[in-house]
Amino acid sequence: MIRQLKTRRASRGSLGLKFRTSMLALVVALTAASSVGCIGRSPAVEHFILGSGAVPDASLDSGSAVSILIGPVRLPAYLDRPQHARLRAGGRVELDEFTRWLGGFEKNFLRGLGLEVARQTGSARVSTHPAKAPFPFDVKVRLHVDDLIVVDGQTLRVRIRWAIVRMGSDTPAELYAMDESIALASDSNEAVVAAHDAVLADLAEQIVAAIER
Repeated sequence: MIRQLKTRRASRGSLGLKFRTSMLALVVALTAASSVGCIGRSPAVEHFILGSGAVPDASLDSGSAVSILIGPVRLPAYLDRPQHARLRAGGRVELDEFTRWLGGFEKNFLRGLGLEVARQTGSARVSTHPAKAPFPFDVKVRLHVDDLIVVDGQTLRVRIRWAIVRMGSDTPAELYAMDESIALASDSNEAVVAAHDAVLADLAEQIVAAIER
C-alpha cells in the first residue's frame, strides 16, 4: 500500500510539471505570434471618391432648367468592383486591394458625372440612376464604359459611348463616343483620381453640348 501511494504521488507531480511546462510553452507561442502580427501588420486601405470638386452653385435653377437623368451605365468587369484597376504588360489587370472607390466605382462614376452636369447646366433637376426624383425627366443619358483604366502607370485610357434620349420625342436616340488617353501627372493614387475627375468634367461638357443642340 505504501509503495502504491508513493507511486500515485509521483504521478501527480509529473502531471503538474507537464501542465506547467505546456502552459509556459503556450504563453511563449502566443507572445511570439502577437509580436509577428504587430511587425507584419497589413497597410491601411485608402478610399477615394469622384466628383469632390464638382460642387454645383447654390443658385441652381429648379424651375425652367432642363431635367436630366444620368444613367444607367454599363461597366467592364474590372470596374464592377471597388478596387482600383491598372492594366499591366501582356493584358494583365492588377486590382489594388488597398486602394478602393468608396461605395464602388459605379456610384462614384454616376455621382461625379451628375454633379458636373448640374454644375455646367445650372440645373437643380439632375439626378442619377436609379432615381426617385419628384419630377419627370426631359432627357435621359445612357452610358456604356468600354475602357477606363490606368495603363502602365502613365496614362488613363478612356473609351465611353453614350446615348441621349429626349423624352416625349419621336426622334431616335442620339449616339456619341469619347475615345482618348489622358497623361497622368504621376503614378500616385491622387493623380489617378484627378485624371478620372478630368474625364468626368470633359464628358459632362460633351453631354451638355449635345443636349443643348
